[in-house]
Amino acid sequence: MLAAAMTAPERIEPRTFELPLAEAFVIVTLDGVRWREIFEGTDADLAAPAEVPRKSAAALMPTLSRWMTADGASIGAPGRAEISASGPNFVSLPGYFEIFSGRSPSACQSNSCGDIAEATLFDDVDAQYSGEPVAVVSSWEAIAHAASGNPASHMLLSTGRVRSRGLPAAWLAEASNANPWPGGGEYRPDALTGPIALRVLQAAQPKAMFIGLGDTDEYAHHGDYAGYLRALESADAFLSRLETTLAAMGERGARTAVFVTCDHGRSSGFKDHGGAWAESARVWLVAHGSGIGARGAVDAGRPVRLADIAATARELIGASPDTDARAGRPIEALLP
Repeated sequence: MLAAAMTAPERIEPRTFELPLAEAFVIVTLDGVRWREIFEGTDADLAAPAEVPRKSAAALMPTLSRWMTADGASIGAPGRAEISASGPNFVSLPGYFEIFSGRSPSACQSNSCGDIAEATLFDDVDAQYSGEPVAVVSSWEAIAHAASGNPASHMLLSTGRVRSRGLPAAWLAEASNANPWPGGGEYRPDALTGPIALRVLQAAQPKAMFIGLGDTDEYAHHGDYAGYLRALESADAFLSRLETTLAAMGERGARTAVFVTCDHGRSSGFKDHGGAWAESARVWLVAHGSGIGARGAVDAGRPVRLADIAATARELIGASPDTDARAGRPIEALLP
């Protein structure tokens, strides 16, 4: 599966629709979340020592579960074609480079890479739809390195507690001196990132938006399964608020597609991930909203990569395809 996911696929021309299937898209990442909780709920082997109740996937994350069944589609369910980070080092920044660039494998293979050196999906949307804002809001500060390869980008940005561009200082004031726990350094907890992201979405109504939540990975690295589950439940509550915000945005909100995914998976032992744990390549994808068929768990018929999300988003809004040999392919199984 990993070898297939890392092999550059043959180029397939995107389908042409009379009108774009969506006007805008939002990509939400839940850092380091395993496929197991998304599709199967709490892990019994981890729940008992952590003294947490066992919950089904629908009880643990009711909004996301509805999106992946009745109201949308998912890739990566057990028994179906998988979706993977291309790696080979399954840590965060390479995963985000792949998501933003829409290309794999990534030139970045650690969390210490500098700024991405190629145009990203968000750069291309910014250039093609001048006058339409693009926005990136995340808990982890280092996502700024993956978001844009254009020093002159007009992107609205707030990553971590102190890195920002184009946003009113008053929106960020509460978070600037907040305790970074469960992260450290410039990390901003999800409880503070979420409201900023929704405020940007409602005020700017961006053509393309990225929202990165990270508490899940932080708690997992602490070996705190109960904290990881609480962070998942909080992330689902955020998705519910995202849905409400889009519903209040009229036609623009109704014509927005939403993708929810992660940057990498985890080891079978839960706490770790990276190149030493091949199973942490496995990720998942839930798609919902404008242009997404309500199909439940779908089989893409081929191994899917994180890079394919960007290609799918381009097709949904009618943006120019990426013709680079490393570019992903639209996930046809998600489209109507």
